[in-house]
Amino acid sequence: MKGIFKEWVPEWLIKLILFSSLMPSMVLFFLPGANTNVTAGFYGAQPSDIQFLIILFYAGFVGFYVLERRFFLYFPIKQYYIIFNLLQILNCFLMYSITDISWVYGLRFCQGMLFASAVNLSIYMIFSRLKSDWAKEVSYAVFFGMLLCSSPFNTFVTAEFIDSFNFDQLYLYAALSFVPGLLLIMLSMRSIRHMRPYPLFSLDWASCIFYSLVIVSFGYLMVYGQEVYWFNDRQLLIVFGLGLTLLLVFIVRQMALKRVYIHLSVFKNRKFLLGLLILYMMYVERFSLAISNQYLVQVIQLDPIHLSYIQWFNIGGVVAGVLGSLYWMLGQRPVKWIWISGYCCLLLFHQWMYFSFEGQGNDAHFWLPLVVHGLGVGLIMVPTILFCIASVTPQLGASAAAVCLAIRYLGYTSSIGLQNFFRLFEHAQHQQVFSGQTEAGNPLFREYLQQESTSILSHGLQFKEYTAALKLVAERVKEQSFVRYAMDYYEVMSMISISILLLILISPSLKSMYKRLRKNRISPA
Repeated sequence: MKGIFKEWVPEWLIKLILFSSLMPSMVLFFLPGANTNVTAGFYGAQPSDIQFLIILFYAGFVGFYVLERRFFLYFPIKQYYIIFNLLQILNCFLMYSITDISWVYGLRFCQGMLFASAVNLSIYMIFSRLKSDWAKEVSYAVFFGMLLCSSPFNTFVTAEFIDSFNFDQLYLYAALSFVPGLLLIMLSMRSIRHMRPYPLFSLDWASCIFYSLVIVSFGYLMVYGQEVYWFNDRQLLIVFGLGLTLLLVFIVRQMALKRVYIHLSVFKNRKFLLGLLILYMMYVERFSLAISNQYLVQVIQLDPIHLSYIQWFNIGGVVAGVLGSLYWMLGQRPVKWIWISGYCCLLLFHQWMYFSFEGQGNDAHFWLPLVVHGLGVGLIMVPTILFCIASVTPQLGASAAAVCLAIRYLGYTSSIGLQNFFRLFEHAQHQQVFSGQTEAGNPLFREYLQQESTSILSHGLQFKEYTAALKLVAERVKEQSFVRYAMDYYEVMSMISISILLLILISPSLKSMYKRLRKNRISPA
């Protein structure tokens, strides 16, 4: 990458430019989910609609990732940076101006497409600045470490803003956050090419559209399925049929095309399939942290600002995990032992939280489990993606990277579907069981209610103490139902961790990953 930047630009400023152009896009990723209730209230929507906004961003990223490589190879780097930064600013301004969520859906998908451009170019730039033999591992560790930290970091950054400003102003500030990086790029970069431009003809837009619609339909099923009792709803049945049909069309099209969108032959590699399973399950377990956050808000009564502060422990764990995995990879340790360490951390987190869920608690007791969760996720992420890409031939490296991205998306959406099932089904069942114990004919309940009424009287309420006691009981039933649902979910996550650990233990050493990684180009170029 020598010559792209002007001579007067120091190395530290180059790194600042690269990160300043990437961070605003990462903040946009989970921005609607920073405070779901505020976002839903602003758009007049349901919390499930806000989940779908995040999924659409992710779907735009996944669907456009492969096609974006053609644009990356065509435009000069400086010009490409300027184009997608200007488009991101325009998109954020439209998000600031529009309050109809129907239009916001399309804008979020476009944001995801622009994020794909930022990711490919930023990884390539970071990769090109590193001259060592381990440039691939380091560049991927830097990027995916930032990506893993984006959700808790976004919660921290936006919590104060959401509490102080209208929600739509967040997008105005997001648009402004792209300006410093854009100005630095315009001032410090040369407008030159380092590769021969690949003309923009025969772009496979059809495959891109089919692929994108398939992943969007899967996300739609996961978000709204349990809410409408799955296939009892006609609209959901139509979406499922459409998604399945488009998937079959996409597969047949890839078999017939000479220049395929994604090489389906990558799925013939057993090591690659093992890596995909490890990655998928890790992503399902990664987002189980959302239930711990719900517990801290609903039961421990943390406000969003203090919840954002405690997320720094998770960020610290992620950073430590990524650095630990990078150290072991540089030492060419067998990847299976890195996986085992990571999944042991996730198992420990879920078991720790399982026995910590109570109707009352202190938030000071939960910082260490958050560190352990981040450590496990950080240990697994980068080695698994590099293992998957190293498992295939160099010609299939780009397709392997695209499939890994799709698997991460499927893991995230599956975690949403699983959590929605437990929240709407298991939670309701527990609440029904608890409610059955609070009937007037139950002598234990009458005694408990009398104690609560007496306690309320002693604290100063001189009338309708019985009604107030009933309301307190209803709140406690609701809390206990949530606690039981959270315990059920973490029990399932623990079983998944144990199953994956057993699978990894019976797998071979897998140390050949590092030899093949030298031959396989994993940068966008």
